[in-house]
Order: sequence, then structure tokens, then C-alpha cells
Amino acid sequence: MMDMKTFISQMLTPGTVPCTIFGAVLGVIFAVLCLTIGAGKALLIGLFCLIGAFIGGVKDKAGFVRKVILFFHRDGSDRYE
Repeated sequence: MMDMKTFISQMLTPGTVPCTIFGAVLGVIFAVLCLTIGAGKALLIGLFCLIGAFIGGVKDKAGFVRKVILFFHRDGSDRYE
């Protein structure tokens, strides 16, 4: 039996059994939410969960947002070179 720290570490590592179980549980939760309250409301709940995770989990929020904007902002000048 593994300890809790190892289990959580493996739960967030793609390709491991705990990660597969975690993904399946998230899928079941989302499916139940979609069936009971509707897909739109379930997506709104997911959006607010992502916003909460961003607020609580990202230390340098301005830098993170800047990197995301730079990732999606492409001027297209090097597209056909």
C-alpha cells in the first residue's frame, strides 16, 4: 500500500493507474452534473472551478496571463515562409 503523498503524486502523473481513476471519477461527476442540472450549468460550474484553481494555484498571475496572451497572439508573418 502506498502512502498518500505518493498516491497524489501518481494521481497527477499521466499514464499511471491513479491518474486514470482520477480522470474517470471526474468524468462521472461531470456526467452526473450534466444529466441532473444540464450541460450549460455544468460547464459554468467547471469554469468557476478553473477560475478558483487559477486564483489559488498560480503565484505570478500577471506573468501567467502574459504568457497565455503571447501564446495565442500570433501575427501570421512567419506562416508561409
